[in-house]
Amino acid sequence: MANGSITMMEPAEAIDYARSLAREHKEPDADFLLKRSEELSVEILNGKVEKVEQSTSLGLGLRVVRDGRTGLAYTERLAPGPIEAAFHAARENAALPDATEVVMNREPAAVPDPAGLELYNPDLEALTLDDLARFGLEAEAAAKAADPRVKTVPDMIVSRNSGSYLVASPHGLSYGQRSNSVSAYCSVLMEENGQLKSGGKSWRRRAWDAAQGAVLGREAVEECAVLLGAKSIPGGRMPIVLDQWVAPRLLGMYMGNFSAESAQKGVSRLKGRLGETIAGTDLSLVDDPHRVGASGSRYLDVEGIATRPLPLIENGVFTNFLYHIESARKAGVESTGHAGRGYTGGISTRTHNLVLETGPHDLDALCAIPERCLLVTRLEGGAGCNPISGDISIGVQGFLVEGGERKQAVDSVTIAGNFYHLLNNIQALGDAYQPNLTSMFIPGMLLDGITVSG
Repeated sequence: MANGSITMMEPAEAIDYARSLAREHKEPDADFLLKRSEELSVEILNGKVEKVEQSTSLGLGLRVVRDGRTGLAYTERLAPGPIEAAFHAARENAALPDATEVVMNREPAAVPDPAGLELYNPDLEALTLDDLARFGLEAEAAAKAADPRVKTVPDMIVSRNSGSYLVASPHGLSYGQRSNSVSAYCSVLMEENGQLKSGGKSWRRRAWDAAQGAVLGREAVEECAVLLGAKSIPGGRMPIVLDQWVAPRLLGMYMGNFSAESAQKGVSRLKGRLGETIAGTDLSLVDDPHRVGASGSRYLDVEGIATRPLPLIENGVFTNFLYHIESARKAGVESTGHAGRGYTGGISTRTHNLVLETGPHDLDALCAIPERCLLVTRLEGGAGCNPISGDISIGVQGFLVEGGERKQAVDSVTIAGNFYHLLNNIQALGDAYQPNLTSMFIPGMLLDGITVSG
């Protein structure tokens, strides 16, 4: 294809050209990452299409390592001239930083066909703007018809997303995969007795179901309506139940502590604690990169290291950090395959799919275990949560539950505690994960020893 007067290459051609440059200039320790993403979204307001947005990003990131020094550069024009310029920029940049522990992987692993991970549904590519708009219009109409207390539907967005990446090197590494999804979000504003309350519902899948538009609209209203009349409750220590939507969001704020890179920089309280008990003896947490259909699944990381399920906590014991090549070399161990990277930047540590096994209790049964508890169904912000210290201080909404029955909708309260304390005070786990596409498989949970401030 053409971009002005420049003839653009196909992605595979661009990768082959970058490889040829590395071989020509005798740079065996190089790799290349090509990423593409596309999004088509439509916003609905008052029964009409308010806005349509279509975006595409495409870029090639180049990394050259010399004597442990890493040089990075990128181009968003897949043509010989821009690729060659970026390659030489990466070579020049490799002379600038201090030497590190980077030693490139020269033995690519044999991996299964990534199609087996079921991350891509070709049927979604056939969805048109009209399909997305119809879904959103039906959701908005259903929300407005569901309850006379609905004042407006301020947000109704439907999107189709797709992405792909290819990582390659001069010495045979070539791995790529693609994924796609469709998502929607509906929020409503409701009023009762002069009190305004907003709420919403999200939907993200890899299979299209047009009938879910109306369902989404009604569920958004239900989520909001149950919190009308919410008020604060007296403060103090009390059991807390996090539902299956809230639990992964709250715990996800602190998962960076399992990064070896963070520990080496002194910003993880898990530094020096491998082999110690950090959670209840019945708690195990695994990072599983091979979970079929999960949004974080992959067989190789962006450095070409084979991924594998990795236990982070086993029966309460902290068993593994997450490593990429550089952090592993510093620790004298092997990479665990947790390198992440965008085409514009350098290597960072990333999780794949964090999995905490479910328990035997549905949400109502979890809430019935203590005589009295606060069921948290919504978090508000997160500025008071410190991922380094583990401190938790965050506004919540939900329900006061007594004797297993929801007695009062609750808002204007804050819960406070500490992530590391929380790990030791999980009393029971729910039997379900939230149903949207995700990389955080954390069920609802009953926690003890949390402070509630009204």
